[in-house]
Amino acid sequence: MKVLALCALMVVNLHAQVLTESTKKERRSMVEAGSFLSFSSYKESQMPGVYVGYWHRFPIDENKAHLEFGLNFYHSTSIYDFDYGKNGELYHVRSKEFLLNIGLRMVKEYPVRSNSLEWVSELSMHNLFFSGNGIPGDKPEKDNGNTIYVDTNTRSIASIRMGQGIRFWKNNFGLGIQGSYMPFRLLQKNAVPSGFNSFSIETSIYFKF
Repeated sequence: MKVLALCALMVVNLHAQVLTESTKKERRSMVEAGSFLSFSSYKESQMPGVYVGYWHRFPIDENKAHLEFGLNFYHSTSIYDFDYGKNGELYHVRSKEFLLNIGLRMVKEYPVRSNSLEWVSELSMHNLFFSGNGIPGDKPEKDNGNTIYVDTNTRSIASIRMGQGIRFWKNNFGLGIQGSYMPFRLLQKNAVPSGFNSFSIETSIYFKF
């Protein structure tokens, strides 16, 4: 009888471990969507925008922390109006806001009763895209005659993005808010005018699966 009880206990324990691992695997992915507002002195109009994203959540360690890797796409009807510098020349740019963000997040989890709170620290590459009308493209330095050059007529400005935020989770659904700073002139000093650095605030809903 004791042997049967021990075997039954082992089966239950193993089943619980399988369910736990299965649950973790099911929740390795996360989609998010929300609204954002970025602040820049080179915006002619200031309008809130929307964004969507996908992130992969790595396993939680013994300190209740984990990494996330993913991307977000942002769009708003806000108008950027500035002079873009390239090869010593200035080109006037007037464009709506199209942004792509790819990076990493370090997330620390804090249990709150049956729910959880997460503190998020983000470091990523942030790209502002705009029309390249009138702006020369980057042709290859060496052309052997067999190279096909395609100009998408799109230009971009890259920056690192540093953000801090907080999320509240109930089961697989979450709400959050994050503030981020983008020092565009750190990497693109000759391409953008002084004061082009920007700050953004975003509110989000999350679903992990």
